Amino acid sequence: MPEPTNKLMMENMSKNLIDQDEYPMTQEIHTRCVSILADLWHAPSTHQAIGTATTERRKADGKSIHELGPNIVMGVNAQVALEKFARYFEVECRLVPVSVESKYRLDPKKAMEYVDENTIGVYVILGSTYTGHYEPVEEMSDLLDEYEQKTGISVPIHGDVSLCFVPFVSIDTQFSRRSFGGLRRALCASKAALRLQASAGRLYQHIRSQYLPKDLIFELHYLGSVEYSFSLNFSRPAAPIIAQYFNFVHLVFEGYRAVAKDDLKNARLLSRALEKSGWYTVISDK
Repeated sequence: MPEPTNKLMMENMSKNLIDQDEYPMTQEIHTRCVSILADLWHAPSTHQAIGTATTERRKADGKSIHELGPNIVMGVNAQVALEKFARYFEVECRLVPVSVESKYRLDPKKAMEYVDENTIGVYVILGSTYTGHYEPVEEMSDLLDEYEQKTGISVPIHGDVSLCFVPFVSIDTQFSRRSFGGLRRALCASKAALRLQASAGRLYQHIRSQYLPKDLIFELHYLGSVEYSFSLNFSRPAAPIIAQYFNFVHLVFEGYRAVAKDDLKNARLLSRALEKSGWYTVISDK
């Protein structure tokens, strides 16, 4: 990280993001970060996108987890944090087997065999834990659209961006060139944009405030004013968000793209060396 980033972290270590009366600009910076991420993922209206900073905690999107027998669908290659969510929130975790044919990633057609009326979401990962592959978001979305037309049941997608360079070097993919789209999908940029610790982002693109259920928003009468919150956290340091915003305005798109291309260059160099050794077969095509 640039030296000014470290300095900003140290200077703002004591600031509490939730205390908007004492530190009003921290919330403004938080909102700007959400808008920048929304623009990065081609949201139709970046100024009206709904999002929040997180600390790698994840929750399901869509139906209430209090419904009878909720379940969530993901490939066996999903990160352990996703399985932790299911266990901690008492949601049935339905793991879809992966295979050579599916490139060791989620197979959308196979995943549909695990979807039913109690499915609260399907996890789709950009940057599979096993191989780094992008899972087929569009295909999964199309199949869920067909399922909704047949049954009337809408099952949302949770997109988990596990590779920070996806929107910067994968501009040829439908996922990054098109809006993340409609009311079906939400995005967790858990490793996106040289993310600083404790500043992961959850972004509900194309979802304006009228679509955010009121029962997810907490009205807090605290510290002398009324605040509104829809994250799992309450008190949390503002420093990582301030530093993240600095990185956004310091590096801008081309700066992030340069860093991402260097990372890929090193990864490809290593993968070719491994293949030439004759001892390894590199599965990822990224």
